[in-house]
Amino acid sequence: MKAKILTSAALLACSGSLFAQTLATVNGQKIDSSVIDAQVAAFRAENSRAEDSPQLRRALLNQEITNTVVAQEVKRLKLDRSAEFKDMLAKLRAEAEKSGDDKKPSFKTVWQAVEYGLNGRAYALHIAKTQPVSEQDAKAAYDNISGFYKGTQEVQLGEILTDKEENAKKAVAGLKAKKGFDAVLKQYSLNDHTKQTGKPDGYVPLKDLEQGVPPLYQAIKDLKKGEFTATPLKNGDFYGVYYVNDRRDVKVPSFDEMKEQLTGDLQAERIDRAVGALLDKADIKPAE
Repeated sequence: MKAKILTSAALLACSGSLFAQTLATVNGQKIDSSVIDAQVAAFRAENSRAEDSPQLRRALLNQEITNTVVAQEVKRLKLDRSAEFKDMLAKLRAEAEKSGDDKKPSFKTVWQAVEYGLNGRAYALHIAKTQPVSEQDAKAAYDNISGFYKGTQEVQLGEILTDKEENAKKAVAGLKAKKGFDAVLKQYSLNDHTKQTGKPDGYVPLKDLEQGVPPLYQAIKDLKKGEFTATPLKNGDFYGVYYVNDRRDVKVPSFDEMKEQLTGDLQAERIDRAVGALLDKADIKPAE
């Protein structure tokens, strides 16, 4: 028998299947490394500065696991058999064929993302239908928010960010010498956006700072309008000087103004919990 020798071109053509390996199984369904390879290539094609890293591959694998679990549940519930689902899938396929996108090498990966998107939408609609958010639910969430911010204030903060403690201290000295905040900001700050605008951004509630950034909250909670942190705050390799441009009472919008947003947020939380429950009960086995 004559030995069969694969040419370089043939090796390249079949390398994806020859060297692909199972990365994980989800309820018995395998996730192949070639799928993640294709997603990495597509991601880097859209983001030229992105690097092929273990972190990127891990994130894509985790997303693939989630998409797989949702797709399995959509199939179990027969949501993909609805007329709406089928019509949308057919419409998107026809558009791809008309534009010629279905002939592109990356189409398989792109089309998989389209199907995942439709599965996600179908499952979200299913949860919205079976676990709807009532007006009472939204009102309870509103009462929690309004109670949380009642009687509190919000501040408009200016930030002078430097990578050297010496420059941060010079910025403090400049403010103590009654130099305008804008001038000191433009002289010492590393943040190009704030240097260009010369003005602080919007207001932030002190309660949010107390929960999210305790050191900053402690440094500015008692400062009056026009005052600043006399001691720079260290955060990693950077130093910040903070200036209170303004402070005012927090005004929570009315329930009618917030009802739509609250309902959407609560529904999104229910969808996230439902997906989390699917992942919790799924039999997910990483490759050994």
